[in-house]
Amino acid sequence: MKIKIRLHRIEYLIVFCTLNMGSSSIVVLGSLHYDIFIKSNAIPKIGETVLAEKWFPKLGGKGANQAVALNKELIKIKFISAIGDDFFSEFLLKRLQEENISLENISKVKGNSGISVAISNKSGDYSAVVVSGVNLEIPEALLYDDSLWQDASFLMIQNEIKEEINIVAAKEAKKRNIKVFLNAAPAKNINNKLFKCVDILLVNEIEARQLSEDYISNFETIVKKLSNIVSKVIITLGPNGVILCEKDNTPIHIKGYLVNVKSAHGAGDYFAGKFLIDYIKDNNFENSIRVANKKTAEFISTE
Repeated sequence: MKIKIRLHRIEYLIVFCTLNMGSSSIVVLGSLHYDIFIKSNAIPKIGETVLAEKWFPKLGGKGANQAVALNKELIKIKFISAIGDDFFSEFLLKRLQEENISLENISKVKGNSGISVAISNKSGDYSAVVVSGVNLEIPEALLYDDSLWQDASFLMIQNEIKEEINIVAAKEAKKRNIKVFLNAAPAKNINNKLFKCVDILLVNEIEARQLSEDYISNFETIVKKLSNIVSKVIITLGPNGVILCEKDNTPIHIKGYLVNVKSAHGAGDYFAGKFLIDYIKDNNFENSIRVANKKTAEFISTE
């Protein structure tokens, strides 16, 4: 009799673990870029030429960066993006495979792959220029496939692809009771059709001011204002930490960590991935932001 009870418990644990693993699947829809990363003593001003130290290619794009950050934590990822029919595409596919990201939902489209050029100075700050290329041509048909959404708990989107496809994806996610996480970067105005589908909004200081149309108030006021549009809002403040607010609640400011910054490139994407991983595990909004804040400080000081 004891043996039977023990077997039943084992069977129950196997089923429970399987269900938990399935619920952690995340659909990431976003950009995929061939990044040219330049290390320089300074970022050139208009009309200025600066001699840099070195350059190297990187896998980039906010979508790819966030998919990689999630995948490193052994979270099941379905990444939707597009590559061109140029020589950059071979590098991108190879790097995705090296990061163990499935190529199943990467569409090959006639045209140029997305690229970006980022210049980082000796303080670790950087500026970048992005050319979206075929990231603006991601096929919409992929989003209507039920198998794409199977076992998904979140859709993760950003602003480096067409807003129209983000809206379609968000609507398809909500039909299936899947939550939507929007990292509204780079800064631009957001269609209300998209906002209505968003459960969690992540922005930086510039994006927060643009979305709120408030260039004067402090960020406690701005995050409160944005929480009336999206129920959970996160504003990253660089070295000043993070401020968060849930609808009808008081804003909370989490201080930043004092670290020796090696490079801030990709920090926002890393934060987004770390936050969402912890939030899915613990369902604790504030604590997940605290974890991501600490881990991102470590990330920018070791890159």
